[in-house]
Amino acid sequence: TFGVPQDMFGVSSMGNFPQQIMADPMLSAAKQIGTQFAEQQKQKFAKYLSAFQLRYYFAVDNAYVGKKLGILLFPFFHTDWAVRYDNSDAPIPPRFDVNAPDLYIPIMAFVTYILISGFVLGIQGRFTPEQLGIITTNAMAYLIFENIIVFVTKYIMNISQALSLWHSLAYSSYKFVGMNVSLVAFLIGGKVFYYATLAYTSLAIVLFLLRTVKNFVLDIQSMYSYDEGKKRKLYLLLFISFTQPFIMWWLTSDVTAFIPRKLGFAQLALSGMGLNEAISKGQVPLLPDGEVDYEALLKMP
Repeated sequence: TFGVPQDMFGVSSMGNFPQQIMADPMLSAAKQIGTQFAEQQKQKFAKYLSAFQLRYYFAVDNAYVGKKLGILLFPFFHTDWAVRYDNSDAPIPPRFDVNAPDLYIPIMAFVTYILISGFVLGIQGRFTPEQLGIITTNAMAYLIFENIIVFVTKYIMNISQALSLWHSLAYSSYKFVGMNVSLVAFLIGGKVFYYATLAYTSLAIVLFLLRTVKNFVLDIQSMYSYDEGKKRKLYLLLFISFTQPFIMWWLTSDVTAFIPRKLGFAQLALSGMGLNEAISKGQVPLLPDGEVDYEALLKMP
């Protein structure tokens, strides 16, 4: 019989081929570096994932909510803006750190904004479910759009990932607190009170965001250096902070728009005074800007 040597076609060589590749020093070094890099990224990802779970953002209590609302409305009196971390370098829950971001206040403020907007539309005589749906959709659309811009900017400019999705959503939603206060001011005192309150709350939210978002956008090295990376981070910080007043005005301006012969909050008060007939006949004295002339009203028989 004629036998064919087993190695004639390189069978044994092919069998040893994977071992030869794995024995390559360059490949082994690359494998080691890749493994170390993957392990580092895994640890970072695990740290952020465990620290920034949704339940973290709802770990609040009454004391935290009260203090945080005070800071949102009166940031000028708050001095310590540092975010605290525990021994494992994980952020402390909001109920133990008033500077930590949360989602409880933003969600409650958003719902309150929808309710107050519906109330204002109701007393203006232009409430419809469709109108309320438009207001809700617009508010959500602006939130989504501005957060998309933030995250696209972060990746394009290679900015720190410490500002997570939930952080960004929380900070961009705190403006609803100021919007609610502005709408209440409109109900009480008309457009003059509304614009004055809106100007103040806009200034307050800008200062609040400049002080708080800085902790997540600017790292320690960036705060004391003047490289291009710091410029990019400052641009993002300024964008997040100074777009809020415009959005606050835009989302409340339609709700506060004056409709002729619709007396707003004053209509409820006049109805309680037994002046329904005067309202229906258009006999209530009005100022040129459409507000009730209370001085002339008191002189009416």
